[in-house]
Amino acid sequence: MPQPDDPQVDRFYAAVGDRIRDARSAARLTQAELAASLGLARSSIANIEGGRQRLPLHMVILIAETLNIDVSELLPDMAESQPAPDLNNIDEKLHDADESSRDFVESALAQLIGKPEPKE
Repeated sequence: MPQPDDPQVDRFYAAVGDRIRDARSAARLTQAELAASLGLARSSIANIEGGRQRLPLHMVILIAETLNIDVSELLPDMAESQPAPDLNNIDEKLHDADESSRDFVESALAQLIGKPEPKE
């Protein structure tokens, strides 16, 4: 279980903030309008959307109700708050892999980052 100061918790709140911002924008509300409807300062909404301010559970429900969406739309799945895989030094990490595995990984990465695969 992650602790409150764990980076995974920070990523979770950042993902919640992104979802709140997206839902607010879709509802065509400004931060100030959403804040006023919730009795908060506009800066609180900015901090929540930026993942810098953790909000109590009842506020998540109030925000969902104000934006006329289901509360589940504001909560990311855990995969969204997982760290990105470390792709630094990929050559070192693949050093002991067989050639077929290395070729597969290099091909997949080339497709993901949009770089053409090297010609043989």
